Amino acid sequence: MNTHAKKGFTLLETIIVMFIAAIVAAIGTPKLSSALRQRSVTSAADQFVSVHSLARSTALRYGRVAQLHIDASTTRIWVDVDTSANHLGQRATVSYVRDLSSNGVTLLSNRSLLCFDARGAATTGGGCEAGNIAITFKDADKSAPLNATALGKILR
Repeated sequence: MNTHAKKGFTLLETIIVMFIAAIVAAIGTPKLSSALRQRSVTSAADQFVSVHSLARSTALRYGRVAQLHIDASTTRIWVDVDTSANHLGQRATVSYVRDLSSNGVTLLSNRSLLCFDARGAATTGGGCEAGNIAITFKDADKSAPLNATALGKILR
């Protein structure tokens, strides 16, 4: 038995393993990039659904009209409501303004201001637009379209 045998890998073995790893990385990178873009638009759509629900529940909570603002040019969405004691028009932002552009997502919408009354139903008074919205979140070749009915149901 030889007790002086060297342990380890030869240079040829190391090069073969690195070559195989490079091929696997070259094949997997485009698919991973595509999956990350799809996740970005899906996450933005999920955030919109959450904010839409927040607008409706805020209207119910305060018993007043809550507004869901959709700014497609800056890819931001937020909810505000009149929080004054006597409906004096002092609007406060509920939660925080969500900026969806941080992951390269763009927003296309046929509405910019949705309002919900004290019952949580869509209303069109005072500059508010109809509740049936078509909104699409895009990132390169990936998109996530959403539609909301006039009654407030979100359809994917």
